[in-house]
Amino acid sequence: MLALIGFFGLFALAMMTTLDILLRWLFQWPIQGVNDVSAVVMAIVISSCIPANLAMKQNIRVEVFGAIGGARLQRALEAFSSLLTLVFIGLIAWQFVPYAAGLRETGDRTWVLAWPVWPWWSVAAVMMWLAVVVQSVVFVTDLMAVFARRAQQG
Repeated sequence: MLALIGFFGLFALAMMTTLDILLRWLFQWPIQGVNDVSAVVMAIVISSCIPANLAMKQNIRVEVFGAIGGARLQRALEAFSSLLTLVFIGLIAWQFVPYAAGLRETGDRTWVLAWPVWPWWSVAAVMMWLAVVVQSVVFVTDLMAVFARRAQQG
């Protein structure tokens, strides 16, 4: 559902940009603030797609070692890569919070529309923390697969 929100935001940005280009070309009448909207909405668009990406394991993977080492090694490497992804996403989410707080403290605003920037980045931070929760579930599932197979074989 979050990814749909993100894709809707991306679609809205694309339509706004297209309309801006057409109005500039046909009537020399640009839409004011398109860059402002794009700058703040893109943080939410991107961060809202990350939890779905992690849940569906759509990240780039190299499976050479797992294929060479057999099913047990493949499951262990899958769990290890899930752990590394969890640590990485956790570090990113951890840094989003002070970044959004810093934007609030400094009172940063968009250039043309003068929208405060921090609420948008705060939503992006929430999305990243949801991604941490999702990746935690993925990691636990992958870890359980490693031990479940060992228990069945042993």
